[in-house]
Formats: sequence, C-alpha cells, structure tokens
Amino acid sequence: MVQENRPNVLFISFDDLNHYVGFLDRAPNAITPHFNRLAERCTVFERAYCQAPICNPSRASLMSGLRPSTTGVYNNRQPLRFSETGKNCVTLPQYFRQNGYLTTGSGKVY
Repeated sequence: MVQENRPNVLFISFDDLNHYVGFLDRAPNAITPHFNRLAERCTVFERAYCQAPICNPSRASLMSGLRPSTTGVYNNRQPLRFSETGKNCVTLPQYFRQNGYLTTGSGKVY
C-alpha cells in the first residue's frame, strides 16, 4: 500500500466560543491549557466571521461555501440538504469523502 502525502485534517466547530481562550491573549483569566497546546500545533484563524447571526444559516454557509442568499437557508428550521441549492451542492464533508478522506461528525455539524 502506497502512503499518500496529504495532511490530516481535524475540523472543530463550536457554537458561541468567542475569543476567551488563553492562546489569543485577550482574556488573561482564561485557563485553557488544552486549547493552548492544540493551537501551538495547528492553523488558527483569528479573523473568521460567520455569514449569518443564526446557527443553521451560518453552518450551511460554512459547509457549502455559499452565502445564505445563495443557499436559501435563513432560519434554524431549514436544513441545507432540503433547500433547492442544497440538493445539488457538495458540502465540505462530502468533498473530503470524495477525495479519499474518512469523515465523521457529531453534534449539529452535518
């Protein structure tokens, strides 16, 4: 078996995490040793913004790469896969799977 030279990807998504973690040095009283250790080994996006102020449209946008105005997902009751655009779009997990990655998920992220 030939070993492929491609990176491992660990995608962690949180609701309402904000910037109160030690490694960002914005909350001096935050004690987050595990996050700090993880951040030392990873790429940290410090200026990542959500597309919508509501969970589901924001997640749909993140997973599809499309804006809510394109996905048609505007509230928490509209799953992306049932929207007209969502039926035909390839989500981030699907893209990874199609390219040979093992994808798993739990919680609210599809």
